[in-house]
Amino acid sequence: MVDISVIIVNYNVKELLEQCINSILKASEGLKVEIIVVDNNSFDGSINYLKNKFSSHPSLKLIESPINLGFAKANNLGVKESKGEYLLILNPDTILQEDTLASSLKFYKSTPGIGALTCKLIMPNGKLDLACRRSFPTPAVAVYRIMGLSRLFPKSKTFGKYNLTYLDENSTYEVDAIVGAFMLIKKDVYENVKGFDEDYFMYGEDLDLCFRIKKAGYKIYYYPDTSIIHYKGESTKKSSISYVNNFYGAMQVFVKKNLNRSFWLMNLLIRMTIFYRAAISYVNRFFRNNYPVILDLGFIIGGMFMAIYQRFDFFPVRAYTVVIFVYSAVWLVTLALSGSYNKHERSSLVKPLNGILIGFFVNSSFTYFFNEYAFSRAVVLRTAVYAYLLIAGWRIIAKIVKYSKSKNIFRTANTLIVGKNPETENFISKLKTRVDSEYEFVGYVSPNSSHTEGFIGNLNNLKDIAISAKIKNIVFAKNELSNQQILDMMWSLKDMNISFKILAGDSDIILGKSALDKIDDIYLMQIEYNINKKFNIFVKRIFDIILGIFSLFTIYPLSLIVSKMPAVYRRHEKFFKKLLLIPRVVTGKYSFVGRATWDMPQQGMQYLGKNGLTGLVQINLHRNLSVDEIEYFNFYYAKNQSLALDIEILLKTLSLFLFRKNVPNL
Repeated sequence: MVDISVIIVNYNVKELLEQCINSILKASEGLKVEIIVVDNNSFDGSINYLKNKFSSHPSLKLIESPINLGFAKANNLGVKESKGEYLLILNPDTILQEDTLASSLKFYKSTPGIGALTCKLIMPNGKLDLACRRSFPTPAVAVYRIMGLSRLFPKSKTFGKYNLTYLDENSTYEVDAIVGAFMLIKKDVYENVKGFDEDYFMYGEDLDLCFRIKKAGYKIYYYPDTSIIHYKGESTKKSSISYVNNFYGAMQVFVKKNLNRSFWLMNLLIRMTIFYRAAISYVNRFFRNNYPVILDLGFIIGGMFMAIYQRFDFFPVRAYTVVIFVYSAVWLVTLALSGSYNKHERSSLVKPLNGILIGFFVNSSFTYFFNEYAFSRAVVLRTAVYAYLLIAGWRIIAKIVKYSKSKNIFRTANTLIVGKNPETENFISKLKTRVDSEYEFVGYVSPNSSHTEGFIGNLNNLKDIAISAKIKNIVFAKNELSNQQILDMMWSLKDMNISFKILAGDSDIILGKSALDKIDDIYLMQIEYNINKKFNIFVKRIFDIILGIFSLFTIYPLSLIVSKMPAVYRRHEKFFKKLLLIPRVVTGKYSFVGRATWDMPQQGMQYLGKNGLTGLVQINLHRNLSVDEIEYFNFYYAKNQSLALDIEILLKTLSLFLFRKNVPNL
């Protein structure tokens, strides 16, 4: 007889599901376990993917649904096909410890009156998933949660009752409800309470099932002696109106069915919450969609205030209140007509200029035709100038911020890798060839205290390393560590705001949160390089001249002064030496961005552009690049050179100088 039937409902998470199944197979030692995957009409090729990956595992059974049945109905379908004495309702975005199945089953069998249990669910940040232990949503509990008191006072027995945040996370105790992400239940108990209620489609099914288990006289336990990782999908944003309606709609079903006495009060509270959350969602959506209009209006009014005050040395509020309203409205209309608020033109500087100019002529005409709205044309002109400068200014800043975020210019996260094998070394080599990588490799940590060669430490001093090196990412080498080791480390570092990821053994996929980052090779092709195109040469030279002349009157004099200050100069000598070469950039000897100044290409090598004060090689030297990697960066830059890439490299250089203690050899 099968000991445990693991029921997994899948919907478009094939990679996460693969890791989940692998962890189940490892945790099945000594047990007869069958895995039943019910696919809810995924469109990511999940079924074929699993068939190819697990064709040799007879314990895996796949059920394909032609439609999305929802969580409750899909689980019930899987249970009907199960043969196990016990059922494990499991989410596909989980990874089990090696002892999870055996330990949970042992506790279940040894505990009288038990109906269901869950273990400790740890999220990717190392913290407890609060949903794994809950109280039923009585009116008082609902009020505390809706009002936010549960978050303000998590240790209060009164306010923290819903998620039981006042209880010890490492102790075993009876609870009202557990989460459907991991729910171990005897099949007889499941059938006795008639399984999941199919009136629920998403959310609330597990709460309803637990209520009926308790009503039938069984106990439900939180059992933290074993743990699993729960990635907890982020595809549904909790701020969205669809989430609000689905979640609180499920709560309404639960209350109506199980809490009849307090239904009217709970229904009122739930409806109030839906209205409140919906209002917030609509307000957020309004500002998200219309923030350019709001900002522009504010800057137009601000520009008009400055212009009026400069003209009169005071502000005649009564006389100009209507004027400000009318003139601002005109400018908003002309900005809209010029296309400034079109979705793809919000970062444009030309469209607002056209709108401001048209608005200027319209408002100026008022001085001739509408005496009640007429005042100094000088004020109108000044307002137009100020308004455009402010409007263009915030657009430029927004554009730079957006570009910086997309390219990770100012955001590199120190990354530690636990374990060392060919997969991790391959991963690191790829990181070194990625310009926009968010991972800043710090070093390897050995999972074995006896191995120190090539490692900066072992698991015993992992926390000290994480603190001293300001680690933001820890990547675990899957083949070097057990799931239990990974979970123990995550739990020990849960308060350090570290993102934990797992490097799959036979692929370049890193699992973190619910997302997947794929590190791909960048292939070089023998084609014409951008650096040799006439247009690119012209633009690059003009950029060097403009920035060079500007720097000659600003940065260069400062560099000369610093060069006469030994204490400061020695501290950043390499950086300031390059700044002293700015005159040679203006004359065309060097470029701001290019090959390293010390780099001399081999004879016969394809032309790779001028030497630069900074470049891809220079900003990556702290990674201890090999000769081949340096050559790779040079070819990559030559192939992909553009004004945007040059600006990105300059911003990256500035970021390294400002935020790193050890500035690379620029």
